[in-house]
Amino acid sequence: MNLKQLYQQIQNNALANFYVVIGDEDILIQRAKQAFKAIIKSDDREMNFSQFDLSQQDLSEVIDDAMSLPFFGDRRVILIQNPEFLTAKGKISETNQDQLSKLIESPVADNVVVFLINDLKIDKRKKITKQVLKHAEQIELAALNESAAKQAITQQLQQQNYTMSPDALQELVVRTNAQYTVMVNELPKLLAYAVYDKKITLDAVNALVPKTLTANVFDLVDAVMTKKIKQALIIYRALLQNGEPALRVNAVLTGQFRLLIQVAGLKGSDQEISQQLGGIHPYRIKLARKMLGKYNLPALRTGYLGMILIESKLKSTNQDPEMLFERFILQYI
Repeated sequence: MNLKQLYQQIQNNALANFYVVIGDEDILIQRAKQAFKAIIKSDDREMNFSQFDLSQQDLSEVIDDAMSLPFFGDRRVILIQNPEFLTAKGKISETNQDQLSKLIESPVADNVVVFLINDLKIDKRKKITKQVLKHAEQIELAALNESAAKQAITQQLQQQNYTMSPDALQELVVRTNAQYTVMVNELPKLLAYAVYDKKITLDAVNALVPKTLTANVFDLVDAVMTKKIKQALIIYRALLQNGEPALRVNAVLTGQFRLLIQVAGLKGSDQEISQQLGGIHPYRIKLARKMLGKYNLPALRTGYLGMILIESKLKSTNQDPEMLFERFILQYI
């Protein structure tokens, strides 16, 4: 099920006792959390709404709360973050597993328990995981593709009587790497900037929305592959000056070269290749395919090996990252 269906269940008072929220689109996960929280009247939340983080709290606390009747209210809602006991490495005591199993089989009728799995890699072979998934409604909140993200942003702006020019919207997509959550987080600045005429322009996006690290790395790889030494060095230096750790920049660069090589060897739609590569955002696949038209595979492999060599030196020596990258550029080109 999706968010719209969840809203309908809430409106119709047709809630299940257990839900699992799966996905990696942060803004949609936050909206799901708010929807569950809104089930409980604000005056009753202190007693009948609970949030647990199992990276810091024990599962036994969750079970005790989920077994308690609502306190002078119609319902009790329990949100559970980081349920790592559902993953392959996560552990659960025999006592907790027995108690949780009994709770799942015989839930408190008016309680709603929500497992916020998000993007955890759960182990569906585990007995307790199988039991949770069998009895819970699954809410899947996968990352929006480029088209869906654009549409959602346009609708959100229309609801507030704002417009955004097509070129501004496309630049917002480029600068945020089509990540819907990042796009939404950038909107408040753009709305404030255009508060008088309600029109968001390309100039506003260029002035107010910084490029994500991934978007900058796309530009950096392109500069390397098209032998634009000065531009490549400017982008690299700017990333370091803006506080990005050299190892992180190098890791993302390495990943980008690897992605290009992988996409070059795969067939199918952007969505299909995204799934083959473990859920990489389809927009990145789209850009990679577009870039591949300008490059040759041997040069990509050389760039990839160069990044691995830099990483090795960054970890094993005190050499200056900028000098290492500059040397790589000069040797590569």
